[in-house]
This record gives sequence, C-alpha cells and structure tokens, in this order.
Amino acid sequence: MELFKMAKEAMAMKSKFGEMDKKLKSVFVNIEHKGVKIQANAKCEFLSLDLPQNLISEDKEKVQNLILDAFNEASKKSQEQMAQISKEMMGGLNIPGLP
Repeated sequence: MELFKMAKEAMAMKSKFGEMDKKLKSVFVNIEHKGVKIQANAKCEFLSLDLPQNLISEDKEKVQNLILDAFNEASKKSQEQMAQISKEMMGGLNIPGLP
C-alpha cells in the first residue's frame, strides 16, 4: 500500500508543478535601466526588449553593457518572483533545488 500512496503523492506533485509553471509564465516583470526596457516572466523567459532611439547611435561597447545590465536586472527580479511564487504554491514542502 505504501507504493500506491507514493504514486498518488507523485501525481499530486506533478499537477502542482504544472500549475506553478502556468503561474510563472503569467507573472510579468518589467524593468527599465537607463532607457533600456525589458519584459520577462517569472520563469525568467525574456519576452521583449526596447532600445531608445538615441542609444542606437552610441558606442557599441556602451550599448552592449547597458543591455547586459538591463538583462541582469530583469533576471534578478524574475528570479525573485519565481522564489515568491514557488514558496506560496509549494507551501512547506522541502523540494531540493527550490528556494
């Protein structure tokens, strides 16, 4: 009977992960860093990038650094949202790899 209980719990966990995946994809993070705008979801998938027109004429290295800084900021905020959602949806479960 213990095996049946474990299988039932595994199915419930799989369902919960599916719900969490949908939730992470539906929560958006919008950042603006020195005119560079990025939208990502809480699953850390980058959805859009908008560069101001004046930035296009700037030095290539400066533009690259601004874009990387903006992506890093968006990634950090996205991961914060992911951690919060995971904590809310998984409650007190102790799952390796999740915050």
